[in-house]
Formats: sequence, C-alpha cells, structure tokens
Amino acid sequence: MKNIFVCFISLLIIQSGRAQQKTDSAIVAKDTSMAARPAQHDSVIVLAHDLRLGIDLSRIAMPFLQPGRRDAEVSADMQIIPNWYGVVELGYHQMQINKPDLFQYQSHGYFYRIGVDKNILPPGQNNHRHDIAYFGFRLGHAVLQQTVSSYHITDTVWGNVDGSIPRQTIQGLWLEFVAGLKIQIATYVDLGWSVRGRTLLNHPEQKTNVPPYVIPGFGKGSSRQAFDFNYSLFFRIPIFNSHYTLHHHASQHHTGNP
Repeated sequence: MKNIFVCFISLLIIQSGRAQQKTDSAIVAKDTSMAARPAQHDSVIVLAHDLRLGIDLSRIAMPFLQPGRRDAEVSADMQIIPNWYGVVELGYHQMQINKPDLFQYQSHGYFYRIGVDKNILPPGQNNHRHDIAYFGFRLGHAVLQQTVSSYHITDTVWGNVDGSIPRQTIQGLWLEFVAGLKIQIATYVDLGWSVRGRTLLNHPEQKTNVPPYVIPGFGKGSSRQAFDFNYSLFFRIPIFNSHYTLHHHASQHHTGNP
C-alpha cells in the first residue's frame, strides 16, 4: 500500500509539472502577442449635460438702428454626446413704419430655429471650463402678419390713388449656417457671439400684395440671402453628468538591426 501511495504522489507531481509548463508556455505566447499590438490607453472624461439659456443682447440695439423695429431672441442648448449640442432658438418681431404722405405699415410675428452645433475644441481640453468654439446648422421657420393701414400714390397722369391692404399672414422657411464662440466668464455664466448666413427656401412674396419688410428671424423679405450677427449672454443650469471613455492607441517604435 505504501508503494502504491508513493507512486500516486509521484504521478501527481509529474502531471502538475507538465501542466505548469503548458501554462507558462501559454503566458509567454500571450505576452508575445500583446507585445506585437499597439498599447492602448483609455481616458475617461466627464460630460456635463448643462441646460444653457441665452438672450441675444444685440437685439436691444435694433430700435436705434431701425426706428420702429422691436426684436427679441432667446435660445437653449445642451450637450447630447461629446462635443455635439442640440439647439433651439425662439424670437419675436414687431415693425411699425409711419410715413403719413406715403404709407403706414405694421407687422408682427414670431420664429423658431432648431439645429445642432459641433464643438471643434479637442475632447477633454475644457473639462474644468465650458468654453466652446463651434459651427452648426439651423432650420428656421417664421410666421408674420402684416397690414398696410393706408397708402397714397401720386401720379400726374392717372391721378392719385389712396387705399389700404388688409392683414395678411406670411410664412418663411430657411436654412442657416452658424459659427461662433461661447466663453465662460463666471461659474454659471457664459458670453458668446456668432455669425450667420441664411438662405430662404420658399417664396413668401408670391403670396402677398406687398413683400414683407422683414421676415422674423431671417432678415429682409426682399432678399433670398441674409447675414446676421448675434452677441448673447448665457446662463447654465446643471442637469446631470455622464462619463465617456476615450480610446487612444499608442504606437510602439522598435529599434535594432534587421
């Protein structure tokens, strides 16, 4: 019995040694395979999903640039995925022109734009700040009501004509390209500016007796293209944070004689 037990123990030791040898060979093969691959380094960034509410300060100057015109515009945006922001912009427009010897014109309306902005700053560079440099696109829509309460046309051949045009409802649809900056100036306060180029998609002047003087949110109603500038103040409301993992592959350089 003793001899059988010794033989059994000897077989276990021999088998264990063979198994260990196979394991060591597998580990060496795995290490060699991993060494042939580029090293991978992961970094985790904190993505702030803040609701950013803005008011366009440049609209305040509109009555001084165009007497009788009143505009207001607000916006909201939020980062959806890293460096991509969903944007909504809303506004109101009112215009009144009184030229007693020629005409009296009134209009008012509203508009909205929806779109996306792409932050071109590298991921992770602004973890502790909320600065962005961006470009984006918008689809805009406006509804305008206008009235010509009186007009006077002087003609020495056919005679003078007086009249009025009742209220008409007009709609505008356009595409817009935007580029700009938003810079953090306080903990939850940003300041920003943007430039915009717009192209009208429909023909609102074909559905009215008088072309609209201004299409809300777009610009002059007599033009197919418009350019604009916005200077805005933003307030950020923290909603929640999420974590995104960025994968970086580091290349290895081998030196030595071939």
